[in-house]
Amino acid sequence: SGESRMIFHFHYTTWPDFGVPESPASFLNFLFKVRESGSLSPEHGPAVVHCSAGIGRSGTFSLVDTCLVLMEKKDPFSVDIKKVLLDMRKYRMGLIQTPDQLRFSYMAVIEGAKFIMGDSTIQKRWKELSKEDQAPSSEQSPPHPTRITTEKYNGNSIGLENKDQMEKINTDLSTKVQDITDGNIESTVRKRLREDRKANTAQKLQQMKQKLNETERKRKRWLYWKPILTKIGFGTLILVGAYSCWKMYFQEHSL
Repeated sequence: SGESRMIFHFHYTTWPDFGVPESPASFLNFLFKVRESGSLSPEHGPAVVHCSAGIGRSGTFSLVDTCLVLMEKKDPFSVDIKKVLLDMRKYRMGLIQTPDQLRFSYMAVIEGAKFIMGDSTIQKRWKELSKEDQAPSSEQSPPHPTRITTEKYNGNSIGLENKDQMEKINTDLSTKVQDITDGNIESTVRKRLREDRKANTAQKLQQMKQKLNETERKRKRWLYWKPILTKIGFGTLILVGAYSCWKMYFQEHSL
């Protein structure tokens, strides 16, 4: 058909499998570079986010980006990260594989919320903290890059004076992180107890099975030897009776 497509590939090379990036700043610097390229904008079609299994690192990336997009569109305080994750898991099972990845997602959302609330210097700090190269040049970007809003939120100008709101966001999300972490620990303990109970039950069943097998073997041995022993007993009884009769008869005639 003569149709051609330009594909942009962003590769996070320092993010280990089942792990997390070195810091939220490094991750957000990467995420916003992807955003600035326009690769996540609707006019360029759906983006493909993948890792090894497509649920751990990919889930972390997608969850943080989705929550930040929702915060940009509505009140940041109304975004429930846990609910967003559960909704996403309806379409992709197992998103976020480890407690560390979930904890990191909350930390990244907290850090990203500062930018949404109007802290225009936060991106510069991300670049300094992540120690990464400068953003790709404009000639490498798609023809229609997506501009990220930094000064407007719901039509109102937002500046650094909203520190109280940011502190409230940090406090609320930190509390949620702690709740999730505690829930994960409690879930791990319950899971371990269930596994211990299953192991004990399996061991008891194995012991009962061994006892039943031993009893069955004894019963089969008895059923095998019972007719033989019965015949031997009858034969012995007949021989003893015959011998007794013969002995009595011999004694009477000898007298």
